[in-house]
Amino acid sequence: MKSNDIKKLLKKRNLKATYNRLNLLSKMLNNGSAMSYTNIQRAMQPIDRVTLYRTLEKLKEKGIIHTAFQDKKESYYAMCENTCDENLHHHEHVHFKCNQCDRISCEQLKQVIKLSIPGFTIAKTAINLEGICKNCL
Repeated sequence: MKSNDIKKLLKKRNLKATYNRLNLLSKMLNNGSAMSYTNIQRAMQPIDRVTLYRTLEKLKEKGIIHTAFQDKKESYYAMCENTCDENLHHHEHVHFKCNQCDRISCEQLKQVIKLSIPGFTIAKTAINLEGICKNCL
């Protein structure tokens, strides 16, 4: 995705193409996998933590990014697919963390996983998996 594509995406979601939003989304796209808050903050220097937090929250709210994984009080963020919008995050994938390279990836499922709990209505399911990725095997 190029800079113009990012600008179009932001405009489609009724967001201004600010420097911080463009910079953040560009870095996330170039990374190719989920990025931790700490790595995003390092890559975005100089940026204060409040501005970064607000930028992340606004992009999540608009269905552009999502929290892909939480590990040891660290949040990892990844780009959403075209199926997400500000009303619904729709992900048919699991989040996989490699125990060797620490890379977090969104992996598409061949089959939809349907879970049910008697007496409960499930609105959202998030599945995190850990192991060794195909690159490290």
